[in-house]
Amino acid sequence: MGQPDNGQQNRTGTVRKILHFLCGMPFSFVLLAIILAACVAGSVIPQGQPASVYQEMYGERGSGLILGLQLDQVFRSAWFLTLAALLCLNLILCSVSRFGAVLRVWKKEKRYGIWGSWLTHLGLLLLIVSFAAGQFLAREEVIYGIAGSTQPLGKTGLAVTIDSFEVTLRDDYTVEQYTAGLTVADASGQTVSGAASVNHPLEAFGYDFYQDSMGWATYVDIFKDGQLIKTDLICTGEYTYPDELPALALLFNKFYPDFAEGADGAFYSRTPLPENPRCLYSIYYEGRLMAMDLTEPGAAVPVHNYVFTLRDPVEYTLIVARNDPAAPAALLSAAVLLAGLVLSFYVRPWEDKRRKENGSGLDEG
Repeated sequence: MGQPDNGQQNRTGTVRKILHFLCGMPFSFVLLAIILAACVAGSVIPQGQPASVYQEMYGERGSGLILGLQLDQVFRSAWFLTLAALLCLNLILCSVSRFGAVLRVWKKEKRYGIWGSWLTHLGLLLLIVSFAAGQFLAREEVIYGIAGSTQPLGKTGLAVTIDSFEVTLRDDYTVEQYTAGLTVADASGQTVSGAASVNHPLEAFGYDFYQDSMGWATYVDIFKDGQLIKTDLICTGEYTYPDELPALALLFNKFYPDFAEGADGAFYSRTPLPENPRCLYSIYYEGRLMAMDLTEPGAAVPVHNYVFTLRDPVEYTLIVARNDPAAPAALLSAAVLLAGLVLSFYVRPWEDKRRKENGSGLDEG
């Protein structure tokens, strides 16, 4: 009679230990904690911005850390997807390994509460899968403009007219709400009108239109030898130039509605109201910075035989339109997860209490 293959037994034991670890609650808790921390980081840190934005917001060291760890694109980073895949594997193995035992107990005792933990795992798994599907299948378009303007929505065939834009302020000048009145039209001319405010999107043609942010724009008149040759509307961070001399450009850096200068020389706005407006601009020629200064709206900015006049500053709104085909699956997943939690924390304790009162005892199901 042959001797047992100790090597084979050791390998089998090792595989079982690995599977037990992958199915275990400690492993899932660690994964959940890291994923939760990553989600918080992805919510706090702006996603998908150029490196210069992070350098301005967090400095060289902070931006280097963010870009190095891919925190600028958390939900698409390789490490986040790996963690999500491991958590899915954990939930699948846990659900599959426990299903038979749970089903046997349910057939024997007809206690619905024992399905709570299993449904919670299943709901969490479905939620992760639907969230991942949404990240890859969802379409997102961004438009911005002032009230009265119409913008095409990417290549969707839709056009969005910004009918109105209002910023509601509290007594201390903090923002209470941003509200944009929108009209969305499709290629056939059918329209949907309504308001989009923070946390209250407008639904139209399969898209949710979110009021995302706002900023300031200004009209710029360009004169040459005293003659008006161009009028442009630019937002902060944008530039304009004479069509005949594109190498000469004016960049609209920032707008201060109620300009003030601190003791340290830093510029700021006392209130969001245009009580003492100033425009910060830069002049470039062939890509080189030639001048940077402040000007009052309506004042002339002469550059050789050209004159730039920044006038009539106006607020613009930024609208994000999102179509997420995985949203119904996410809602279903959330419902399964909620059902599992209700069964675990309400139905099962009630059933166990009834069994104890009836003298049936408790089991480990």
